[in-house]
Amino acid sequence: MYTFEEIVGNEHIIKNLQTSIYNNKLTHAYIIDGAVGSGKKLLSNTIAKTLQCERKGITPCCECISCKSFDSFNHPDVIYVKASKTKSIGIDDIRTQIGGVVEVKPYKYKYKIFIIEDADKMTVQAQNAILKTIEEPPSYAVFLLLSTHYNSFLETILSRCVVVKIKALSENSIKKYIVEHLNSDENSAKLYSAFSRGSIGQAEKIATSEAFINTRAEIINLLTSVRNKDTIGLFEAAKQLEVYKDSIDHILDIFYMWYRDITILKSTKDEKYVIQKDKIVELKVGSEQLSYERLFNVLGTIENTRVQLSKNANFSLAIELMLLKINRT
Repeated sequence: MYTFEEIVGNEHIIKNLQTSIYNNKLTHAYIIDGAVGSGKKLLSNTIAKTLQCERKGITPCCECISCKSFDSFNHPDVIYVKASKTKSIGIDDIRTQIGGVVEVKPYKYKYKIFIIEDADKMTVQAQNAILKTIEEPPSYAVFLLLSTHYNSFLETILSRCVVVKIKALSENSIKKYIVEHLNSDENSAKLYSAFSRGSIGQAEKIATSEAFINTRAEIINLLTSVRNKDTIGLFEAAKQLEVYKDSIDHILDIFYMWYRDITILKSTKDEKYVIQKDKIVELKVGSEQLSYERLFNVLGTIENTRVQLSKNANFSLAIELMLLKINRT
């Protein structure tokens, strides 16, 4: 648990970190950036556990008191900093969870390590509050800032941290992992990896989630019925999607994958290139009913909707327009 050996992919990042640990040249502040489920917590926990390991190697021994304390979530010199009241980490969180603690020397081990989850959600005031500590940290302090959007940090924060960008894994790497670790069959593993966005964490969540299966079924049912709806019916369908507002990116992934499979099936007539083999009958119907021009326009519409929503477009209006274009293209 929490060793560099269990981390899949991003070998160059691991090698550089282990080299820095071996040469005792690890910097005092890192921003570990990556998509949700990309392994930021796994990497940060592994760094922390390795640094505190009593055998002082380049990966945790998992046998010493420090490693066992870490694995039991009871390590005295590893502090997790989180938002206490809202989704954003505020100045009071920084003052109480870091400011009042960082000057106190480690209880027992070499370092005092602060792992700041969702660090890119720190308010400007909170970032300014932590800045002085990062500028002039005690020799024993290490800060690991986890983020999904590192460009949300102030330039002054970025200039004082090493940014580690976790890259998405290939679908084949994720599929192999799912088959080997979750005892999944090849077709299911291919499906989960396609929706994973290059993240093993996301793939595991999907593979073990009944909610994903149910949601996907609901969305596919909506997509197969939307072609027969009038304008009022489309508006009602758009309203149904409001419950998915907080996870709309994943819903649009289902939209896109559906029409992608229809397009592939229509152009190749070969099922082996289809990802959603469990829906082959419905996909064949779509490939017979929809023209190439319409399919390409639909795929473009879905991606354009994703972009508009990322720019804080009105959710209801964007979804309504998308369904109208899909149905009328």
